[in-house]
Amino acid sequence: MPVLRAMQFGAHLLFFLLLAVGVVRTVTDSAHPVPIVALAVVVAGWYLFGIWFAQREGFENGEPVQRRSGQIWFAALGLGWLALVVADVNFVWLAFALFFLCFPLFSTPVALTVTIMLTAIAIAATLWHGTTNTVASILGPVFGAAAAAGMAVVYQQLVRQSAQRQQLVDELTEAHRELLGAQDELVALQREAGALTERSRLARDIHDTLAQGFSSILLLSRAGQRAPDNSAAVFAQIADTAQQNLIEARRVVDALAPVALESAPLESALRRLLDQLEQQTGITGDLLTDSDPIPLVTDFDVALLRVAQSALANVRLHSRARRVRVTLSYASDEVRLDIVDDGIGFDQRQDGGFGLRSMRERLAELGGTLVVESAPGDGTAVAATLPIGRVA
Repeated sequence: MPVLRAMQFGAHLLFFLLLAVGVVRTVTDSAHPVPIVALAVVVAGWYLFGIWFAQREGFENGEPVQRRSGQIWFAALGLGWLALVVADVNFVWLAFALFFLCFPLFSTPVALTVTIMLTAIAIAATLWHGTTNTVASILGPVFGAAAAAGMAVVYQQLVRQSAQRQQLVDELTEAHRELLGAQDELVALQREAGALTERSRLARDIHDTLAQGFSSILLLSRAGQRAPDNSAAVFAQIADTAQQNLIEARRVVDALAPVALESAPLESALRRLLDQLEQQTGITGDLLTDSDPIPLVTDFDVALLRVAQSALANVRLHSRARRVRVTLSYASDEVRLDIVDDGIGFDQRQDGGFGLRSMRERLAELGGTLVVESAPGDGTAVAATLPIGRVA
């Protein structure tokens, strides 16, 4: 702080000016000035040593060990001043510089006590050496001590405020550093969350498209082996399924909407799924639309189509069903997709596998729900519901 540095420099300058005045007057007035001047040089050297030591150790931190060292230094300086005062009265006024040193080194009560002692010594030394103006010799040190003590108190308040401001700056700097660290962690977490989200999307899309396509190819291949006379038709279906899988693979990688939704509405895409199921497995598929269709956002169409693909794949692979019914219902606040088969069903107490979990996660991301009802020998019903909070 510039003001504090200026006051420190002023206190040091005052000490050396008063010491120089005392030396000059001693050389002028004393018959034997050499011992006194030598003692003054020692006191000046000790003072300079204190300045150097304070700068090296950082007295301004105010730690107990540092203050104790400063108090020892001040006591030695005080003894040197006392010797000068006893030798020559011209060094009495050096007490003013000592007043400024008390408050940074001692607590306020102790500093006031030391100031009073220095004032008493200055007055006693003046009277002991003899004076022509007793009142001035008493009032001078008293007023000087009061002024010096007042300035020292102001200086201490400035030091305290400066330390508080520095502490606040340090706390703000640390808080800023912690905030930057938290932001870096947040960015890393967001990046990790984005990677996990993308990995989950790929897993769901691969399961609902490519895995189902491969299952169809596998079933068609086995059917061709059992009926070699119909191999041409089977190979045509395999080629068509593989072609669709290739297209879907590219769209999954690019995070594009299914090709079935590009040129036709959701109802037509569901109809094509049922036709393919019937052609490849012989399972009869019925599509019912309850009420007039409502245009939906692409995300909703994609989610419902993927749920239908996954559910019909389960029908194909596990249900042994003869008929499956798909119902698409539109209400004022929701759209619902029901897929019901007359197959063998399953025990819901068992884990439904990745397919059901994938359907639930896909719908949950859009605020929807999935309900599955099934029992051994009683078929399976899957109901996917999405809230209509936005339209296309």
